Amino acid sequence: MSDDAPDTTDSDQPSPRTPRAEVRERLLNSGAEVFAEHGVHEARLDEVAARAGFSKGAVYSNFSSKEDLLAEVMQRATNLVLGALRELVRADIAAVDIGDVVRAAFGRHDQSAQFALLSEFRGYAIRHPEFMPEWVRQRRVLQDGVHELVDLWFGAHPEIDPGMPLEDLSAVLIAANVGTVFDSAALPGKNPGEVVAGLVEAVIRRR
Repeated sequence: MSDDAPDTTDSDQPSPRTPRAEVRERLLNSGAEVFAEHGVHEARLDEVAARAGFSKGAVYSNFSSKEDLLAEVMQRATNLVLGALRELVRADIAAVDIGDVVRAAFGRHDQSAQFALLSEFRGYAIRHPEFMPEWVRQRRVLQDGVHELVDLWFGAHPEIDPGMPLEDLSAVLIAANVGTVFDSAALPGKNPGEVVAGLVEAVIRRR
């Protein structure tokens, strides 16, 4: 049976003892692994389900299609990054400490695994224009979230001159992170979080 059609046999339903929220979380975890390892095109929903401890019907009980699962996996990855930043970046953090806070936020997650997913999502959106609006929407969520935090911190520190419009600074920080991960094989020993933190420290100077 194709991955694009649901299997409706009773054996494909998740155990009723498993809360729905846990089923979705396990499917999102396994979906992220399978997409990163095999690519979106080669990823099979039966493997996603099996890694989560279910059969394929469980996927279709929670997601309408492979593309729906893909969008949810991508959204979850975005939420993890923004969640870590929002937990640690506060307005009252001193200028001398903001670099270390950025290092701690980026150190919470495996950048290489996240970038494998990001590359797959981007490639899929290029090859499937109908998915591009979802890609753009989710990247804007990340960009807006980072901009919000940059605005929050610099708004509380008027004595600090960022040297450029805050929207541009937000875009540069994201680009520095993505670019460093992308070139990681050619940049041995370079930690993306360290690069971004160093960039933050470099632009912070008193007016």
